[in-house]
Amino acid sequence: MTGPRVVLVDDHQLLAQALAASLAAAGQAPEVHPPPSTAQLRAALVAQLAARPPSVVVVDLHLGEADPEGGDRLVAELAPAAPVLVLTAEEDPARWGRCLRSGAWAVVSKTRPLSEVVAAVEAVAAGEDVLRARERAALLLAADRAEREEVQRLAPFRALTPREQAVLDALVDGVAAADIAHSACVSEATVRSQIRAVLTKLGVRSQLAAAAAARRAGWAREAA
Repeated sequence: MTGPRVVLVDDHQLLAQALAASLAAAGQAPEVHPPPSTAQLRAALVAQLAARPPSVVVVDLHLGEADPEGGDRLVAELAPAAPVLVLTAEEDPARWGRCLRSGAWAVVSKTRPLSEVVAAVEAVAAGEDVLRARERAALLLAADRAEREEVQRLAPFRALTPREQAVLDALVDGVAAADIAHSACVSEATVRSQIRAVLTKLGVRSQLAAAAAARRAGWAREAA
């Protein structure tokens, strides 16, 4: 008799194969799927698993350098279809909390022994709790706190007009005012005026300081 079907999505093939072997030895039916590298492939994987839901989907948060947050999106998209266990080397409690908020059943660190990971998969397949109530509450609280801090940190940048945001993005990329003006088909004087507005709203005195503030706040990553 075939045991519970477990789907593994991880870019670390050695770990995925080792976990699959351990799950098979424990009587489960593991399947290793390559991480989706594009939105189209991610949608196809979600549709495939929604059509035939496994007992558990084990998802890594880091699915490749090109898409460092691809795992987060995959968790949110898979959670309505099947129980999701996040297995990750990421240790940020806020990110763990966001996974739980997105519908993940539990989050387990890759630093745990293989036997404990197998036990966690078995627990999820059986509909049992993996995280204690206090652990879950602490992770959700960390996610809420990080979200509030992010809103406060990015508020000055989100207060910029769309054109000022575009100018700031160009400054972060090291583009000169003359080149910004040329690409936007406006005068350099107009761009200089927009730069002054950016500096005033961010409370800095130079273009370099504005770019540095954007990087520290994570605005450059958000804009990208």
